[in-house]
Amino acid sequence: MTRDAQHPDTPMPLAAGDVTVLDIGGEASLVQRVASAQILLRREFALGVDSLVRQSLRHEPPRPLELEHAIELTEEAVMPLAAQFAGSASLILRGQAASLIGSSLKAAGLAQTGLALGEVEALFNRLVAVSEGRPASQETLPTHARFFAVLLVLREFMHHLHFAQVTLETGTETSPI
Repeated sequence: MTRDAQHPDTPMPLAAGDVTVLDIGGEASLVQRVASAQILLRREFALGVDSLVRQSLRHEPPRPLELEHAIELTEEAVMPLAAQFAGSASLILRGQAASLIGSSLKAAGLAQTGLALGEVEALFNRLVAVSEGRPASQETLPTHARFFAVLLVLREFMHHLHFAQVTLETGTETSPI
């Protein structure tokens, strides 16, 4: 039995090799806390790339008000996870979201598999500048709504769950959600 069944709202103690794995899906996303190759906690939250684009990010690039709405929706989905997942030793992003960010960084000349929160914020701010009118032709990152959605969910997840860094695991398939 996992701890979440016993005490769903209390943070779990840090275990050896404790990591949080985030897989941002299409309609929903999956977050798992794993230690020693064992799933300690697993939660699905009802927000994914496709659902966020459909609900908020209707233009390419998204408009500033659309971004504000998308941030609100993401915070509503992510904040309930904070008590259970904050404090994990590290964060891994896997699946299609990791592949999208990884390939986009590589195309922009930034081939890296790890990003600090400040780097995620800086990337997001570049997209916000495009949303606010900076010519998309001046940007080396994708400016389509799906990329905005992936980066926004990752940013909010890292910010609210206090992750200082994320590792992009790009060679994995998405979890069935």
